[in-house]
Amino acid sequence: MRQKINQFLLLIAEGDQSALEELSRLVSGRLLSIATSILRDRGLAEEVVQDSFVRIVYNAGSYKPNTNGYAWICRITQNLALNTLRRERRIATVNIDDCFSLAATDDVFEQSSAHVILKQAMSELTPLERWILYQKYFMDLSVREIAQAVGKSKSAVQRALASAEDKVRKFINCGTSPHK
Repeated sequence: MRQKINQFLLLIAEGDQSALEELSRLVSGRLLSIATSILRDRGLAEEVVQDSFVRIVYNAGSYKPNTNGYAWICRITQNLALNTLRRERRIATVNIDDCFSLAATDDVFEQSSAHVILKQAMSELTPLERWILYQKYFMDLSVREIAQAVGKSKSAVQRALASAEDKVRKFINCGTSPHK
């Protein structure tokens, strides 16, 4: 199969449309699986697969013969899916400041006091730290999903999350900024 893919890529680079059709029949299902696993939306995943084939045709001339063409195609699809995910999440952003009214107490004084403390604690965070906390605790995303959404490494997101949690914890326990 991998040899066929490599041959199809070379033929596509030469302008052979039938090679593109054959390649599509051979790998479309797998590319759809890759895109769907990232996006969790079949409609968007189908668009990504279509865009992948456009990108494959456009870049077939830069494909290096005797390398893993299947991995090259999968990587194109994965990158397009991740870019789509980032774009969709940027478009569908929610202002974290609007989430402070979600306290679970009926006591108005207690609720307003908790609201003020939490708002002050959150104001001490960087915008990235606030966003990561929001994604983790309000959107219930994994660190890996957050890393993909913000375009950072998983370890960088873990460090930022730990730092943000520590800052909020210190602020709530002390009632003042940990920086002061």
